Amino acid sequence: MITLFLILAIITHAFSYDINLARHYVNLAQATYKVSSVDNWDCETCDPLFVPEYVIEGNGVRAIQGYDAKCNVLFTAFRGSSNIQNWLDNIQVSKISPYNDTSISVERGFYKAYLSVQNELFNNLYSLINQYNLKTIIITGHSLGGALSTLFVYQILTSTYNIRVGSIITFGSPRVGNYEFVKSFELYKVQSFRITHYHDIVPHVPEELLGYLHISNEIWYNEDSSEYKICYDDACNEDRTCSNSCAPTHCTSMSDHMMYLNTPMGTDA
Repeated sequence: MITLFLILAIITHAFSYDINLARHYVNLAQATYKVSSVDNWDCETCDPLFVPEYVIEGNGVRAIQGYDAKCNVLFTAFRGSSNIQNWLDNIQVSKISPYNDTSISVERGFYKAYLSVQNELFNNLYSLINQYNLKTIIITGHSLGGALSTLFVYQILTSTYNIRVGSIITFGSPRVGNYEFVKSFELYKVQSFRITHYHDIVPHVPEELLGYLHISNEIWYNEDSSEYKICYDDACNEDRTCSNSCAPTHCTSMSDHMMYLNTPMGTDA
């Protein structure tokens, strides 16, 4: 007899993890820390196959939007906090319910940050759709950028925008919303790769005991990023054999947070 868990596992893993795609987008996620103008696309991880068209700045948020010639899709990449330690110290933890379904809640600080760039994100996105005649987008981000990516994807999925989310690929993302948020997010079956690294502290905030839950699908890398595990998480539970296996006392590494797929992340990388 097929169990409910097995059915959920099959649905969760309908999309195969593409390590080459992840490596392509970790470079873009890191480039957001270095690039403040489309005219200076010359950092170490500034892959020439990415064509940046817009850089958005506001309320401590930076996002780069443009065209990915390798995948023939549009992209949006969110930067993490410019001071990750201060950002961790100042996570507001309290929830806000900004959606029509008021049972769905997200972390207040993440949502406020996202809201500050929301209109510009969509204005630029529609300009890109017209410019490149494409409607598929890949969205990425590291740390806080992972949370902003999740909120951006959720708005696209739950709205009437004629946009297709090809993938969301996050690196060291914190938890974003409550159980109802994750349950709603998972209904859309978007290709999601939530990449975590060994004992990285950030994927463990805000804490589950405060009512937060991660979206799936976690891909957990070992310490030297030589191996990874495809995790079995769903709209109800996080996989306890992946990054949560080190919770709550050993998931405290900032150095693991600043290194993804052997790529140094952050402003000082």
